[in-house]
Amino acid sequence: MKKLSLVLILAFTMSFVYAQKGKINSAYSSARSGKLNKALELLEKGIQHRKCIEWPKSYFVKGVVYQSIFETPIPAFKKLSEQPLETAYEAYKKCIELDKKERYSKKMIPYYKNLKIDFSNQGAKLFNESKLEEALKSFKNVLEINDSKILKKEKVIDTAIIYYTALTSYKLAKYKEAITLYEKVLNYGYEPAKCYAALADSYTKMGDKEKGMKYLHEGYEKFPNNLYMLGQLINYYLLGGEPEKAEKYLDAAIEKEPTNISFYRAKGTLYEKLKRLDDAIKMYDKALEIDPNDFISIYNKGLVKYNKVVSHHTKVRDIADDEEYLKQIKIVLSEYEELIPDFEKAHKVNPKEIAPVIVLKELYTKLRTKNEEFMAKFKYYSNLKKEMESK
Repeated sequence: MKKLSLVLILAFTMSFVYAQKGKINSAYSSARSGKLNKALELLEKGIQHRKCIEWPKSYFVKGVVYQSIFETPIPAFKKLSEQPLETAYEAYKKCIELDKKERYSKKMIPYYKNLKIDFSNQGAKLFNESKLEEALKSFKNVLEINDSKILKKEKVIDTAIIYYTALTSYKLAKYKEAITLYEKVLNYGYEPAKCYAALADSYTKMGDKEKGMKYLHEGYEKFPNNLYMLGQLINYYLLGGEPEKAEKYLDAAIEKEPTNISFYRAKGTLYEKLKRLDDAIKMYDKALEIDPNDFISIYNKGLVKYNKVVSHHTKVRDIADDEEYLKQIKIVLSEYEELIPDFEKAHKVNPKEIAPVIVLKELYTKLRTKNEEFMAKFKYYSNLKKEMESK
């Protein structure tokens, strides 16, 4: 009688295990037929049993169910999981871990191929939504799946994903990671101009300016029409200790985009640094031919002229002869007066900018005794300066 009871218990246990495994199998069938709510319900009930927890198929089916939830176009089913793709991928990895005899390796190949596409699409969506950390995880998963043993015979070099993983790392200031990926994708010849530019900037931001410049020059030599690299070379030399080297790159940029006023402005700034003030004024005039209301060019041109007058004024102060001094100071005052239209135009173009107001206040301070109009302007700009400073 005792033996019979033991047999009955064993029979009950075995039937219970088979029942739980049956739920896993039914979950797979339901997922394949698009009944995802039923599939998920059966999966959750079946996978809780100890024997199912150790069964590779449980995780294969779990991966299929959650991947199907991600891929479904039906909104009600999409709500079944917040992170279905990540859950599916973890399940597949668990299946691989438990599947010592590799019974599911071939079955997983089509799912892994789709998983790459799914993570690529998810990564692109997150990237476009500026959710960069999440996008990076998705792109990294694509690369990891591509290198997995499941796809070892199906492996392809997905240069676009390598590139976007590099780009996302770069945007997150993870420059070390970005460099490794950019150098890898550069070897495959994918988006080489952008890779050179990003490598140059990444190395520079990591403190290796020498290597950054190496990539910048090498990239420019190979892609002379790339305006980004031209701009980077211009900025590097313009803001560094060798501004004169920026001139040839500015000339190249102007040749490529003759109506881009930023290049004329930059060349004006360069000539200011090189003390070629008349040439600087000519460059700002070139910019103003293209856009007569460009505030920066109007103001910078006026400032160059203002500094020239200030320099003249300084020399006049040293004249010992009274008669000659009075003669020269009149010339200086007339030169100050000639500056007014430039700064008044700058103020008109951008009335919220205080810089032209400060200069106008200084000019009218020097000229206020000439007539009542100038005195009124002196008071107006003095008050306006105070008002703007108080805000």
